[in-house]
Amino acid sequence: MKNIFLSFVFIFISSNLTLFAQSTDSLDIHLKLYQKIKMTDATQLSANIYMPNDLSKKYPTVLIITPYVSDENHVRGLFFARNEYVFVTVDCRGRGNSEGTFIPFEHDGKDGYEIINWIAQQSWNDGNIGMFGGSYRGMNQWLTLKQFPKNLKTIIPIASVGPGRDFPKYNNIFFPYMLRWLTFTSGKTRNGKLFGNAFWQIKQEALYKKEIPFYAYDSIVGTRNKVFQKWLSHPAHDTFWQSFYLTPEENNKIQIPILSITGHFDADQPGAMLYYNDHMKHGNPRAVKNHFLLIGPWSHGGTRSPKSKFGGLTFGENAVIDMNQLYLDWFNWTLKGKEKPAILKNRVMYYEMGTNQWEYTTDLTLLSNEQLSLYLESTTTNARDLFSSGTLTTSPPAKDILPDSIIYDPLTKKGIDNPSYQDTSSNYYTSQSYTNDANQLVYHSAPLSKNITVNGKISFEAYISIDVPDTDFMFTAYEITTDNTSIFLQKDYLRARYRNNLEKAQKVPKNEIVKYTFDGENLFSRVLKKGSRIRLIFSTIDSPEIQKNYNSWTDPSVQSGKHAQKAHIKLYHNKKYPSRLILPVKTIKK
Repeated sequence: MKNIFLSFVFIFISSNLTLFAQSTDSLDIHLKLYQKIKMTDATQLSANIYMPNDLSKKYPTVLIITPYVSDENHVRGLFFARNEYVFVTVDCRGRGNSEGTFIPFEHDGKDGYEIINWIAQQSWNDGNIGMFGGSYRGMNQWLTLKQFPKNLKTIIPIASVGPGRDFPKYNNIFFPYMLRWLTFTSGKTRNGKLFGNAFWQIKQEALYKKEIPFYAYDSIVGTRNKVFQKWLSHPAHDTFWQSFYLTPEENNKIQIPILSITGHFDADQPGAMLYYNDHMKHGNPRAVKNHFLLIGPWSHGGTRSPKSKFGGLTFGENAVIDMNQLYLDWFNWTLKGKEKPAILKNRVMYYEMGTNQWEYTTDLTLLSNEQLSLYLESTTTNARDLFSSGTLTTSPPAKDILPDSIIYDPLTKKGIDNPSYQDTSSNYYTSQSYTNDANQLVYHSAPLSKNITVNGKISFEAYISIDVPDTDFMFTAYEITTDNTSIFLQKDYLRARYRNNLEKAQKVPKNEIVKYTFDGENLFSRVLKKGSRIRLIFSTIDSPEIQKNYNSWTDPSVQSGKHAQKAHIKLYHNKKYPSRLILPVKTIKK
């Protein structure tokens, strides 16, 4: 589990390295540093502007608004200026050379709107402006679009953060990482050294070991943080978080072409896909037709700097797309009226792992056309480990089978000793250290009789009873190949109090059997090979990397060790309560 969360790091250097080598043949451009853009509240934001050599012409403009200080975009600016664009990189309010105070999410839309209007008034702009950028810089494109500046003609949101959905929490479970990021983006400077991992690991382990309430984490670090406290005051997906998304009416109002980019292993895929799916659902037909989606076999940072290998996984060299050329081709099409990028053969382009081929479709609903249900059983085992695991079968249970059980005592603090937390290897998507973790149940399918293509999200329907008001669950699915290699497929977290929806907490009825639906975190595509087995791990959540739930009805951010309750958890899989793993499968009809 340990290295998975580090993929959420907001990459701001590596994506520029290859680009630098491509841009040194001509540096004859004009550069204007620290240009001030005055907002209506008199706050002045700082922009660095890269311009083509010939200043007698007007040009379309490419814009990035960043919380990571505009110097990160220097090589990018050279690239676009050389290709007949004005490139503008603006420090977010309160960051770099911009005035004001940086409050994540809250000023980005309005500031973006005013920046667009300022650019449109400049003598070097031809009236056409496009935005692009990844992670936070992807999200603030959507917030700017939500204001509908008339000169914004296209956006390329990449790995867009989903406020309240994938950061600073997922399914209403917060992560200590949030304070690390808030510290990284505090003040004016980059704070790159401060972002280093060792200090933060010590602090999150102190929070965990000392059974201190999550809200006190900033005190453990040593500096109280108002934004951290404000976010914790909104534990549900309430109107505060909802305000950072487009309403159905706003989605219907969109008129510009969009290229959304994410990855199968992108920690911000939930946010990126929420923006995308909302537009697909509520957008007008013309705009929906011009919204393209690219999903590669990439991590969060890999969405901007694709690699053919990471996390122990290996893909074809075709996974390494020249993203800079794609951005340029897209802007040439949308801002200069040239041909659409040749790589975009259909509205949805996705990488099929296993065969390592790019596939295309018009709509995400066409990714799969069947469901494969694998039902849980454990007639002769207790499903507690690999060697006495339960089974996954295609036939529903026909008998009344006793449930499998876990006893979870949050005071034992076993999570810090779990092999998966201690595993520091880089092969985190193929490691099997998790198989020795505490408080989990294990199930295996029979070997597959043929190759199957899984496209979409693997979900898990589980019938569970607990004797506490609340707790946190996790499921993970893997492909176990014929040579016993483990390949990560899917995971999902669920906080019991939010089992029905993320907007309202509801107590769990004590010892009653309740259906929990884990929808799956990330969409992916992989061909599972003949002879492989499917492994399901169902567990509680107990890790220094995740907000601790002491199983009390008290807000988990306020809970401490004194609130701890031991949870007796039963997972049912019988004729009346057929718990199952559901795989979305793409079959080719003959």
